[in-house]
Amino acid sequence: MKNRPTTRFALPLALVLSGCAGLLPGSDIQVTSYQSSEGWLNAPFHAIEHPFTDDGAARAEARAAALCGKEQRVAIRGERACSLEKCTTQYVCVKPEDAKASGL
Repeated sequence: MKNRPTTRFALPLALVLSGCAGLLPGSDIQVTSYQSSEGWLNAPFHAIEHPFTDDGAARAEARAAALCGKEQRVAIRGERACSLEKCTTQYVCVKPEDAKASGL
């Protein structure tokens, strides 16, 4: 049987489209990262939009921990705003010693 180009690219195309459709784990979470402009803080922030479910909140927290962990920092949850479908939760990445000193 001859391998047609459409058959060879069917699986990668299906994976790309399923990611767009929200079928892949974590594809329904949007992250916006930014750096504090305040010199005294010098910490990255992440605004994470996630589904308004316990699972969505847990996945957002795990994503923040992973993002902050890349810089040897811990994720501290800040403000949270929700609708009936989605939440946006703010996380700040702080040094572990600063988090411990402030009781976080």
